[in-house]
Amino acid sequence: MVNDIKAVFFDIDGTLVSFKTHKVTESNIEVLDALRKKGIKVFISTGRMLGMTSVLDGLLFDGYIANNGATCYDSGKKMLYGRALPKKELYAARDCIRESSSVDGDTGIPPFAVSFMTADNYYLNCKSETAEQVARVVGVVPPQIRSIDEIVEMDVYQMCVYLMGEPLDKLMSGWLTGCEASVWNPLFADVNEKGVTKAYGIDKMLEICGIDLSNTLSFGDGGNDIPMLEHTALSVCMGNADSAVREASDYVTETVDEDGVAKALVRLGVL
Repeated sequence: MVNDIKAVFFDIDGTLVSFKTHKVTESNIEVLDALRKKGIKVFISTGRMLGMTSVLDGLLFDGYIANNGATCYDSGKKMLYGRALPKKELYAARDCIRESSSVDGDTGIPPFAVSFMTADNYYLNCKSETAEQVARVVGVVPPQIRSIDEIVEMDVYQMCVYLMGEPLDKLMSGWLTGCEASVWNPLFADVNEKGVTKAYGIDKMLEICGIDLSNTLSFGDGGNDIPMLEHTALSVCMGNADSAVREASDYVTETVDEDGVAKALVRLGVL
């Protein structure tokens, strides 16, 4: 099966890009070039929006899956597919944000911030130190603050909710009932429409490119990678992955800073 790999899907943070340097490692640059020279297509599959992938500038990819599968782009970054969050869910998020911030509110959820991702930018409903901290961790520009009424009328493909634990559970079960949350960072949760995952985006991309799922391999390290890792024919998780991600993967390799991708491809016989 390894000899039949025709497409490899890569997460960005912690997989291609080091959390230490916020850059694609030299080893991974060489890997991408080697795969393409063998005729194997390479794709990005990320929770980031496309406008947040400048860390990959100068590298060639055959396509991009962004917003955890809600958007797909070709090699020239032209949108091939996009599934915006239903307005019902955006309005529910707005209503919960307002009620949680109200003196008379009774949501059981403390006041919270949300980053709303469009195709090219992301917007925050209020100032948030946590959102700024996350931006520093990932190495991107913090979101712009906009009126929530203005934000919910945009085409939003994903929300990043700065809640965890019981408050997040209450938000998802009581308000965002048409969405699901995935966690790859302890400071926030990615929220997408139910059924929209990296696996969903991969199926869209494979259909567009005419590649069979049996010819696919994926690399990831976070909770939002689990649907992808469980879906592709073969999957590898990075050495920093937690137990749930490891259980979803066929193989575990070293961390990004230990050249984990390259070592796994050699061990599997892909390179």
